[in-house]
Amino acid sequence: MFLNRLKENEKAGFLELAHHIARSDGDFSKVQKDIIAKYCMEMQMEDIKFDENKFDIYDTLDKIQDQRSRKIVILEIMALIYADDFLHEEERKVLEKALEQFELNYNLSIVYTQWAKTMLALYTQGNALIEL
Repeated sequence: MFLNRLKENEKAGFLELAHHIARSDGDFSKVQKDIIAKYCMEMQMEDIKFDENKFDIYDTLDKIQDQRSRKIVILEIMALIYADDFLHEEERKVLEKALEQFELNYNLSIVYTQWAKTMLALYTQGNALIEL
């Protein structure tokens, strides 16, 4: 929803983070793949080639310097985290590292979580309405 506001290097960093989170619980699901594809569409870019073995979370997070961009990244990543309606332990760890690195208050993530869950519910409802 807000990813088009990121700079090019921030978009690549966001996709790296998204791929890492999507794989962090050991289940890179079709729903997560679809969400990442939608992220790419929104940012008008091709998906990246992601190699978990070369991934360094702090190098990735350092690509996102602007405070507004950091909030966008956390907000948008929540949809991916809650795509299965559950915060897995590994996802929680990644989220906490991002919040710390971005110097964002953990309470902010609570509000972002609720927003993401609401948006996911609305998206599901919209799809159901189309199929009625």
